[in-house]
Amino acid sequence: MTSKSTKKWVLGTLLTLITLSIVSCFGVTSQIKQHLGEKTELVNPSIFKTSSSPIGIKNVSVLSADCSKMLDSLTVLIKDDEIIHVAKGINIPNEYKVINGTGQYLIPGLVDTHAHLHRSKNDLLLFLANGVTHISEMFGQEKHLEWRKEAEDGALSPKIYVATRKVGSQKGLMRKIRSWFGSQFNYTTPNKARKAVRKYKEQGYDAIKLSTFLNAEIYYALTGEAKKQNIPTIGHLTSEVGLKGLYTSGQSQLTHIEEITKNTMVDFGGLGYDNTEEYLAYLKKNANDIAIKLKEIDMVISSTVWIIESIPKQNFDIENFLKTIELEYQNPGEIEGSKLAKGWLPGNNSYENMDIKNDPNQIKNHKLFWETYVKAIHIMTKALVKHNVTIVTGTDSNTTGVVAGFSLHDELESLSKIGLSNAQILHAATLAPVEWMHSNAGKIEVGHRADLVLLAKNPLENIKNTRTINAVITNGKLLDRSVLDKVLQSIKDANNKSRKININEFIN
Repeated sequence: MTSKSTKKWVLGTLLTLITLSIVSCFGVTSQIKQHLGEKTELVNPSIFKTSSSPIGIKNVSVLSADCSKMLDSLTVLIKDDEIIHVAKGINIPNEYKVINGTGQYLIPGLVDTHAHLHRSKNDLLLFLANGVTHISEMFGQEKHLEWRKEAEDGALSPKIYVATRKVGSQKGLMRKIRSWFGSQFNYTTPNKARKAVRKYKEQGYDAIKLSTFLNAEIYYALTGEAKKQNIPTIGHLTSEVGLKGLYTSGQSQLTHIEEITKNTMVDFGGLGYDNTEEYLAYLKKNANDIAIKLKEIDMVISSTVWIIESIPKQNFDIENFLKTIELEYQNPGEIEGSKLAKGWLPGNNSYENMDIKNDPNQIKNHKLFWETYVKAIHIMTKALVKHNVTIVTGTDSNTTGVVAGFSLHDELESLSKIGLSNAQILHAATLAPVEWMHSNAGKIEVGHRADLVLLAKNPLENIKNTRTINAVITNGKLLDRSVLDKVLQSIKDANNKSRKININEFIN
């Protein structure tokens, strides 16, 4: 081959490789957009007629600030997204829109402290339709910072708290490539980790999200620098740090009660199929001491109980499980998955265990493991409540099987089944999380944000009554039942137009 021919061959090869790389990049990006819901038709919020007039709700039962009782026959005046008067026998000015609250119950807006919006902006409306007026995005990107600003400027949206993507310390070229396409950030030296904390604060994130895959050196670099910068570190608890390290680390929030039990399993020596009773006995013996230590450091813990309870159902009975959730409202891109990621449906579900479906002994062992795993979450939750550790409601929304908005009510019911009182649950779903977010809401008192939900039935009598929503008030806007119904129908219609796989067999 001549020198000239060689040059042509090399140049042609390089051009081919570059072309293939560009095509591959576009292909990967397209698949990411698909499974994160970006290709689903967007609902235009301007089609919903919401009232921004001052509002007077008369003769309504109002949840007390401590969430323990309903205060009867009050009038609540709201102007410019602020509660300006709460008392009996108030005259409502003529310019106010009057709502007769007789026989109805007014509570603060609900909060989901563990949400994943991904690229599904329709979910903002789905949260509001379920009375969720504050959310915490736990895998934040620049897009979510923009959505937060839009909400602050009056868009039809919950108030949004935005944590960074997960921050880890994994090495390797593939980890770096994945980070380019929206996976977790990885830092391999303490200096780089500290610099990253400063960068994220400057970009406007509300918190640093810690990954499970994080070595102790980088973990302490992150938590130490975050403390200096006065930005919270929240998220997972790496086993290399463990509970003992957590107590002095400065991390201020755990994103799952599961983070505690997973680390007790490590301390125990591992949970298998043959030591479940021994592990549960170990946990019962240590749960109170763990809870006391967490209370001493004012740790806040997002619950995410319901998703753990759902995993064995998705593992072994996915078809029937799907019929119990509001699947038609879930973004079809996430349900269907992509070439890069699994979805929610049978045969392609992230939790479904296809490898053991025809092995009765394996099924028995796996069921025993997951029953023990769920029991552990329940044991730990009871200990946390007993010692007044701050629990805030979170769902891990848009994780497989967890429908945004609706899942918050599932979470409340799971906490009720564990044994929390309805007052404790309402506190965990309203005041406690907004205090953690430093938002002036969570109480129906003068001077607080008017993020409110009007219910047909009393949630202190049955926590399921949080689903009986007659109206939602947020950002100074009133969404009555007719508007909320239109929101839900519009999301369902947008999903159906964007759907590639028929899901009718899973809709009750």
